Amino acid sequence: MKRVVFLIAALLVLGLTIVPAGAAVTTITFWQAGGDATTAPVMRQIIEKFEAANPDIKVEFQAIPWGEDPHTKFQAAIVGGTIADVFTVGDPFQHVLAPTGAIEPLDKYMSAEMRADFYPQFLERSVVDGQVYGLPWYGDCRSLLYRKDLLAEAGVPEPTESWTWDEFLTYAKKLTKDTDGDGVIDQYGFGTSARYASQFQMFVRQNGADFVDETKNVATATDPAVVEAMQFYVDLTRKHGVTPPGATNIDLQEIQKMFAEGKVAMFIDASDTAVRFSKEPDLAGKLGVGLLPHNKAHGSYAGADMVVMSSQSKNKEAAWKLLSWIVSRDAMLEYCKACGFSPVLKSASDDPYVSKDPIRSVYTKQMEIGGYFYFKHPKASSITPILRVGIQEAMEGTKTVEQALKDIQAELTELLTSD
Repeated sequence: MKRVVFLIAALLVLGLTIVPAGAAVTTITFWQAGGDATTAPVMRQIIEKFEAANPDIKVEFQAIPWGEDPHTKFQAAIVGGTIADVFTVGDPFQHVLAPTGAIEPLDKYMSAEMRADFYPQFLERSVVDGQVYGLPWYGDCRSLLYRKDLLAEAGVPEPTESWTWDEFLTYAKKLTKDTDGDGVIDQYGFGTSARYASQFQMFVRQNGADFVDETKNVATATDPAVVEAMQFYVDLTRKHGVTPPGATNIDLQEIQKMFAEGKVAMFIDASDTAVRFSKEPDLAGKLGVGLLPHNKAHGSYAGADMVVMSSQSKNKEAAWKLLSWIVSRDAMLEYCKACGFSPVLKSASDDPYVSKDPIRSVYTKQMEIGGYFYFKHPKASSITPILRVGIQEAMEGTKTVEQALKDIQAELTELLTSD
């Protein structure tokens, strides 16, 4: 009897709930968009802690890498009635799902204290018609990663503050070299890819414009400022040759590899990549992180992953318990520390990971001076392919920048005016 009492006391100290023998266990499903070899194991640990604290709930977990297009899979599962109870999405996909009724509004589940703890710029990303349809799990933006050793060899100063476009181009040219004298470029100044809207849209934002005016719901791709920005971006490849071969469609992971190998001197990426590189022995003392170049304005693509609840869930009470656990301070910090992202809770701001990390401080500054989010539009998923194809055509030279943007303008206008 003493052993039983001692065991119960120990479980209570650990914060674990005791489930009476024969009690029913509720099983819910959780799908992680973007889950991979690095992030999925951390997510499993968080789920295990949740199950230990809630032994009446079992979670079936599935990680779906971004390369497998999880958003498309989610849409198919919603139509088929097999979508998970809880799942994560990349912003702004919640705006695609909310108008269809596929995800649950969360206001009735949230306390005032919980709502107030989120940084408003991230929480408001999931507000649709006055209701919250997802909770931010972590946030991030893009900054400039550079090789200190390669800049020093070329006599290029490190960006102690944001460079102008002209300065950026000048330095990218200096950093583009035939290092062994065989007539072939071995080192490129800037790695980028027109495969990703996050890589080229920021140049438009840095020129004080964008492809769509969301307030008026009209396409603005032929705005002279957009044309100027995209001409600058395309010229980096076609005119100046400072980007590696395949910049039209190269995978970002390949650019990361080239950077690690010293074949690319600068590129733009999120903080998780910077944190990962900072731990690489071969890059010790060589990694630099600075603010992005600018022209008329500062602009950095920002994003957040959101945790949402399916409106089809038959176990919404259990689903909310899991959802709120994932976005709690401790779980959020655990995930961010392991994966290199930034927490989006005010209560996490005093943690040394946030307040004292030199890499994170650069990304925080970048977000403050010019972070922007992608289109908060129910047709955002359809906007991206239109932009990508058009800019890739300009990059390949099959169309001029002006013609590519005229075609983008026509396609976006048709999309935005269709039912």
